[in-house]
Amino acid sequence: MDQKQELSVPPVLLSQIGVLYRTVRKTAGSLFRKQDFPLDVDQIPVLLVLYYTNGACQQAMGASLQRDNASINRTVAFLVKNGYATVEPDPENGRKTIVKTTAEGTKFARQADRIISQYNNALSSALSSEEQQLLHTLINKLIEAQSSTPLPFSF
Repeated sequence: MDQKQELSVPPVLLSQIGVLYRTVRKTAGSLFRKQDFPLDVDQIPVLLVLYYTNGACQQAMGASLQRDNASINRTVAFLVKNGYATVEPDPENGRKTIVKTTAEGTKFARQADRIISQYNNALSSALSSEEQQLLHTLINKLIEAQSSTPLPFSF
C-alpha cells in the first residue's frame, strides 16, 4: 500500500500552512492592485529590504529573503529599469555592488510598508495579544525545526 492510500487525510499542518500562505498572498496582491501599486507581490520584499536596510548587496538580499540569485537579479533589474533603485559600487568591496532605493522607490516602499502594516493589523486582530505571541513563538519554532531537522526520507 502506498503512502497516499495509508493517509485518511492530507498532512494537516502543511495543508493549513499552504492555505494560509496562498490566501494571504492572494489578498495582499489584491490590496496592492487596488492601490495601483506598480510592483508584483514577489518584487515587494526586495524593495522593502532595500528600504529597511538603506541599501544592500544582492547576495545579502537573496540570503535574507531565501531567494535565488537569478530571482533577485531579475527584480533588481526591474527596479533599476523603472527608476525605483540604483546600483552603486560597494566602497568596502570593489567586487560587490550595493542596491539602494531612489526617491521614487522610497515612496513606493513607504506605501508598501503602510499597506502591509494595515493588513498585518487587520489579520492580527483575529487573535488576542497572548495568541499573537504564541503564534509568533510556534512559527519560529517550526522555522527552526524545518531548517535544522534532517528529512526522514529521500526521493
